[in-house]
Amino acid sequence: MPKALGHAWIRGEARAFGGNPIVSVDPTTGAVSGDFSDGGAPAVEAAVVAARAALRGDWGRIDGAERAALLLAWAARIAQEVEQLAWLETLEVGRPVADARALIAQGPLLIGHYASMIPALEEIAEGAIRRPRGVIGAITPWNFPTANVLIRAIPILAAGNTLVLKPSELSPRSAVLLAQLASAAGLPPGVFNVVPGAGHTTGATLAAHPGVDMIAFTGSTSTGQAIIRASASRSLKPLTMECGGKSPQLVLPDMIDRPEIWPGVFAAAFWNTGQWCSARTRLLVPRGGLDAAVEGLRAAAADWPVGDPRDPATRLGPLASRKQYDTVQGFREIARRTARVVPLSTVPEGLPANGFHAAPELVLGPPQDGALVQQEIFGPLLTLQEYADLDEAIGLADDGPYGLAATIWGADRDAAARISAGLRVGSVDVIATAGARPGVALGTPFEPRKQSGFGVEGGLAGLAAFTTPQAIAHAV
Repeated sequence: MPKALGHAWIRGEARAFGGNPIVSVDPTTGAVSGDFSDGGAPAVEAAVVAARAALRGDWGRIDGAERAALLLAWAARIAQEVEQLAWLETLEVGRPVADARALIAQGPLLIGHYASMIPALEEIAEGAIRRPRGVIGAITPWNFPTANVLIRAIPILAAGNTLVLKPSELSPRSAVLLAQLASAAGLPPGVFNVVPGAGHTTGATLAAHPGVDMIAFTGSTSTGQAIIRASASRSLKPLTMECGGKSPQLVLPDMIDRPEIWPGVFAAAFWNTGQWCSARTRLLVPRGGLDAAVEGLRAAAADWPVGDPRDPATRLGPLASRKQYDTVQGFREIARRTARVVPLSTVPEGLPANGFHAAPELVLGPPQDGALVQQEIFGPLLTLQEYADLDEAIGLADDGPYGLAATIWGADRDAAARISAGLRVGSVDVIATAGARPGVALGTPFEPRKQSGFGVEGGLAGLAAFTTPQAIAHAV
């Protein structure tokens, strides 16, 4: 691992702090691949001071056009480093390099999208001007290291704030590289700071710091709850939280016999080996549709080989850590005790024995109130249940603690509208053509519901969430 990327990035330069070393493990082999220091409270304090100084200095004085130009210069730098960022993800968390490369290449487009909306923030509405919230602390997870950092950093910076970011301890290096690229693009020192470290030390200190004006968190619901408690321990501050998910996908009767849908159904559940918060890992099909689903998903699995993530042909890499592997294995044991398990593929021979690979599996007929349906697994397990009618489909799909997303496969618009209205989720993909693929437009805002979090994400509303209205009253 590049040693230079294992240090904090504060005020536009690398900073080493003498915290306890945190070991990095290659998930493909299970071998130690490097280490970095836990920055802890000293790193957070230095970063918050730097961020406040930048806000009061050059960054706080430039106008929206200058800010957009600097962000676009950053986008150009990222475009030149897609390959290095992709390999960092492969080495740190086992992301298949081809998939990592493709997703990271979208990052500059996201920067351009938010840069184009900056003028809208400067419009005066109802006598109020939108101001940056100030110093924002962001805490990001490991499953898509580069994308997760960009999804948080871009709107925060586009809105005129400064940033102190704590990446996951599994994947700190891509965040440090992104901050270095921002500095190289001309963002003033202290605008984008990164403090690697453990969640219970560096993360908790950042959340509780009274000099942080807002917290933006992406991660598990349990960690989100700890962040909320820590954030209120010394000062009040607003938060935006995108937490766990257990999202359903429903196949309507008019689609169940269409073989073209199953590659999309498979991808929605198993992309990134099921390690993403919006993974559609609960599949509901009409009664009598079980065999069609099993057959279709088995066929789709052939196009998603499990393998070494460094191989461009691999589409399903290892789980990101030993901890995650053990968690998934625990759920597999529950599945074998309580339901029928159908393997969709296998881990091929020849992969390192100590790696964290896991093949995709279907779990048929699990108990609705059981862990496999109610808890987030973050791995390659897809539950499969049948429903008798739309009322039962809605009831099963909405019966759970999470409310992040859902997908409906069906051309019946009335049925899709009825289901969407009955689901307490932030976003719904309706796939009305069998060969189509899901996807939400960049400009579409959404908000997680239930235990999946709160706070608007995406679009102008998501950008405005990182500002605060200041009323201006002129007495003449």
